Parts: sequence; structure tokens; C-alpha cells
Amino acid sequence: MKLLARPQLVILVTLVATAALLPFAGCDKATPVAPSGTTLAISASPPTVGLTGTSTVTVIGRRPNGSPLIPGTEIQFSTNLGTITPALTTSNSAGEATAIFHADGRAGAATITASTSSSTSPPAPSPSPTPTPTTGTSIVTEEATSGVSVSTTIQVGETAGTKPTLIVAASPDNIPVDGTAKITIIARNADGSPAAAGRAIILTTTLGTLSPDRPVTGSDGTATSTLRAGSQSGTATVTALLGSSDAATAKVTIRDAATDISVQANPASISSAGGTITLTAFVTNSQGQALQGAPVIFETDRGTLDDTQGTTVFTTTNGTATKLLTLKGSDLPAGVTSFEVRAKTPNGSGQFIISRAMITVTQ
Repeated sequence: MKLLARPQLVILVTLVATAALLPFAGCDKATPVAPSGTTLAISASPPTVGLTGTSTVTVIGRRPNGSPLIPGTEIQFSTNLGTITPALTTSNSAGEATAIFHADGRAGAATITASTSSSTSPPAPSPSPTPTPTTGTSIVTEEATSGVSVSTTIQVGETAGTKPTLIVAASPDNIPVDGTAKITIIARNADGSPAAAGRAIILTTTLGTLSPDRPVTGSDGTATSTLRAGSQSGTATVTALLGSSDAATAKVTIRDAATDISVQANPASISSAGGTITLTAFVTNSQGQALQGAPVIFETDRGTLDDTQGTTVFTTTNGTATKLLTLKGSDLPAGVTSFEVRAKTPNGSGQFIISRAMITVTQ
């Protein structure tokens, strides 16, 4: 009996040792693959970013039974606008994977796609040096089939339906050199409500200066600034921007204005019997240049001014305006030795600049 017991004990130990090796035969160190029927959910936070902003994209994967994807399952990210990093990552124990979207300065809708490959069965066991399976044992290996993907959209910059709008007005819209105009900007949100208070508006002008050039909105969504014309005439285009809004503009005409006038009489003396005198006025602007189109009014203490051109005469391209003065003997009675003639034109503020000349009367 003792001889029979020992061989049986040896066989038992061998079987146990062999069985202990079997669990390791199926160990799989390959990357997990999503099973057929896997579902993915994707979200982006925030869904809208600036032209150089970032957004976190999160994907949650669930197997057909509702449990999370096996940790380490690969998730591939791609985008048609901007960049996303990492482009390839793996799920965690909760079946989640994240990546960061980076806007590259281009506005538009970025479509973010996340995908993973899937198979109809768990991954095949890796080859191992374990004993050949006995009869009735099989190892199933299936190649991966088409995967599953999901997409979301991130808006880069504002759309026409979400960006603010501006209205710019100038009062008055026609000013002289060295004059001023009030610039009013009305800012509205996409839904028509007033823009929030304290938002800075960027203002620029092609002519003159603005003060301030970064006015802020009040509680009603409006902001104001002052355009100072300076000494150069022309058209000032005032442009306003608020965040991602389209540019809004207003135009202000800056007209040249007179700063000086001088009048001359030819001849500068006249006989007491009467005669004619040509009065010439010369008008200049703030830069000392001849001013065309300036209105000039002539006045005299004696005689009659020709009214063929009307009361007001406008200067020509060389800055001059003329008027003929006619005097009769009755206009120059005895004792009158001289009299005054005048020419006047308005300056930028509408006040008259006057020039005077004396005409001598000879007997």
C-alpha cells in the first residue's frame, strides 16, 4: 500500500502546478478595443471661444452593458479648424478621455470629432508558451471592425447672430477747421439689449483727434467722445469697434475756414466829383493759404456797391473776392475828406473777421 500512495501524490502535485499556470496563459497586454455597440458622448467647455482661445473637449465612452470603456481604450481626436492636443489619448477608469482645442486666429465653427475602433468580441489573448489546450478548449480571435465616432462644434469668434452691433453718430457732421463734433456710439447685444456698462469701445479717426479714444459704455449701452478737427480740412471717418463687432463708421466734413481777411481799394483816392473804385478782399486759412469759397460781404460809408453778384461774394481759387463801388458828387459833399470801406467773412465759429480801408477824397 505504501508503494501505491507515493505515485498518486506526485501526480496530484503536477496537476495543481499545471493548473496554476493556466490563468496566466490568457493574460493580454494589448491595447483595449471598444466592443461592438459602444456609445460615445462628447462635450466642449466652453462651446464658444475667442480667436486665440481654448476649450476642453471631453468624451465619455460606455460599453453595451452601460459600464465604462476599459481603461486604456484609445480615443482619436480631430478638428477641421485650429488644433487639438493630444490627437490620440486613452480612456480612464470612468471611461473618459479629454483633449484641449486651440483656436488659431481664424473665425468659424470648428467641428471636433472623437472616434475609437471596435470589435465584435474582446481582444484575442496574446500568444504564450503555455501547454496546448486540451480537447474542448478554444481560443477565439476576431479582427476589429468599423469603429464609432461622435462630433461637437466649437464656435471660434462671434457669429452674425451673437456678436454685438454698433451705431455711430456725429453732431454736427459738418464743422470748420479747429471745430469740434460730439461722437455718440450706441452699443447693443445680439438680442437688441444695451451692452453691459463699462465696456471699452475702440475709436479711430482718419482726420483730427478723438478724446477719449477708448470711451466706455454707460448703463444704457452708449458712449461718447469728442472729435477735434485741427487745422486740416477734409472728411474725417470715425470708426468704432466693440469686441468682435463689425466696424461702424460716421463721417464728419471738416471745412476750411477763414482766419484772416484784408481789403484793398483801387484807386485808394477819389475826386469829390465822384467815380468808381474796385474793392478786393483776400482771405486766408489757418495755414496762411488762399481760401476758396469763403463768403465775403463788402460795406461802405459812401456811395453804392454793385449788387450784380448779390450781397455776398465768394472767393475764387486764389482767395479773392471783388466788388465795384460807385460814387456820385452828391455822395461826397464839401468837408468830406475820407471815408471807410470794409470787407468781412465768418471764421470757423461763425464770427465775422473784418478788414477796413480808408478812401481819400480829393477836391
